[in-house]
Amino acid sequence: MSTAAAEWVERAARPEDIDALSGAVRGCTPLARVLAGRHVAAADAPGFLDPRLGALGDPSRLKGVDEAVERLVHALVHEEVVGIFGDYDVDGVTSTTVLWDVLEAVGGKVVATLPDRLVEGYGLSRAGIDRLAAAGARLVVTVDCGVTAHDEVRYAVDKGIDVIVIDHHTVPVTLPAALAVINPHRDDCDGGAEDLCAVGVTFNVCAALRRTLRERGWFSSTRPEPDLREEMDLVALGTVADVVPLVGDNRAFVRFGLQVIDRGRRPGMQSLVNVARLRGPKVTAGHLGFQLGPRINAAGRLGDAMKAVRLFRTLRGDEADRLAQGLDEENLARRDLERRITEEARAQVEASPEMMAGRAIVVGHEGWHPGVVGIVASRLTDRFGKPAVVVGEGGRGSGRSIPKYHLYDGIAACADELEGFGGHQHAAGVRVRAGRLDAFRDKLLAHAADALAPTDLGRRVLYDGTLDVAAVDDRLVDELEKAAPYGRKNPEPVFRFNRVEPKGVRELSGGHFKCVLRERPFLEAIVFGQGERLDEFTGPLDLLGVVEASHFRGTRTLQLRVRDFRASEGS
Repeated sequence: MSTAAAEWVERAARPEDIDALSGAVRGCTPLARVLAGRHVAAADAPGFLDPRLGALGDPSRLKGVDEAVERLVHALVHEEVVGIFGDYDVDGVTSTTVLWDVLEAVGGKVVATLPDRLVEGYGLSRAGIDRLAAAGARLVVTVDCGVTAHDEVRYAVDKGIDVIVIDHHTVPVTLPAALAVINPHRDDCDGGAEDLCAVGVTFNVCAALRRTLRERGWFSSTRPEPDLREEMDLVALGTVADVVPLVGDNRAFVRFGLQVIDRGRRPGMQSLVNVARLRGPKVTAGHLGFQLGPRINAAGRLGDAMKAVRLFRTLRGDEADRLAQGLDEENLARRDLERRITEEARAQVEASPEMMAGRAIVVGHEGWHPGVVGIVASRLTDRFGKPAVVVGEGGRGSGRSIPKYHLYDGIAACADELEGFGGHQHAAGVRVRAGRLDAFRDKLLAHAADALAPTDLGRRVLYDGTLDVAAVDDRLVDELEKAAPYGRKNPEPVFRFNRVEPKGVRELSGGHFKCVLRERPFLEAIVFGQGERLDEFTGPLDLLGVVEASHFRGTRTLQLRVRDFRASEGS
């Protein structure tokens, strides 16, 4: 499936900022250009390029953390069972595992559950509360959900169960009646932690709990203090997979978490790396987002998300290998399902003059698996450059947005047609009332028409200036790597290369192709997922691409990973 032609936009950067940053990065102008385009000041460059865990914010800056810690300490002292209710995506799985690991390490009794996506849907449920209550929990901690679960929290409280909510999704006007609600988006939370996802918030709670227990003399030679750095692999995975900005504390989480993964201390993570067949000496943030994260998500999308928790909790290598293999197989099934539904959804859009001309997309079919509709929505947004909501079986749907459109606000304007919804600016989930899909579509398209201008639509590829192919060498790749990890608000650097000549173009399996460049024969150029454009890949061409090192069988080669290309002017 080809995508709409993209507009190429050079990322803005002031020359004076580039000059100042060049001094801070020892004269590497391309790296200085990259940092300037991300609004990194020269004075902040050392901390950005070398983030430290010691610079993390105080956990108590998050409203509700101190109250939550006191209740958790009470549970530990009185040997109460603590129940954890998590979401079924990567952020929920990693949050559940981190909290379980830490509570158990400090002597707690823990039970955990995640919802069955197809039966219970998203968020805290009465069925989940009942499962935890039956296991003896008198305290329930929700992670990556719960901030809008007013009825369910009240249900738990009426059963004599205290509730702590750890979440990062959009906060309603009225908070649920929980003992503590920890969410960096609360109006009364001014701690500068707005970019944290749930596992980042959970880590802060765990750090605050450990600090309080240390102050109260809880630890001893028989009950040692846990090293929270050992949980950073999961914090990194959840942070990248949830596509939160990789700035501030998140940058430190991911940088250090990747080091923990490379040490191979967690059998389940190592088995996941192995089934993903990752190449190269080190795991990168890109690997977390595009290889490991989807395999964890596949469990919650098509099956039992607790498999992923068990994978990360097991200490047995054979069990880890078996669980990781199962997730890999579910991911393959998810990809096949996603391809089919994406084609059907695209056909619906292209058959609708209203949606082709409009500023949003809403498609649905009762036969579409609700576990993959979010991925399909992302594919439609990429293709058409518009916010898209895809609704599957039982009215369960998911949406993805473009930078200029606040999807949660748009969906909230259609609340009369929905049984429920949740999410944030960039992504959201919905449950459409029976028979109301057309009405929901009409309202969302009307809202988008008011909120978006024609110039807000379409695909844009931002790039970080123009380079000559002759400038690409090992030193440049190593210097640019200092700006990693890459993700939202710190995208990997993309450069423009003008009038290059492909040589020896060859097709690869999976819709990819590669070549070398006539101007730099040792530099390979590879194009992923654009096999239908192979005939267009003849020079001279202008390319937008990422310069990187490729590793295969112990050999490092330089590579230009092409994001987009077009015929050079005048060719």
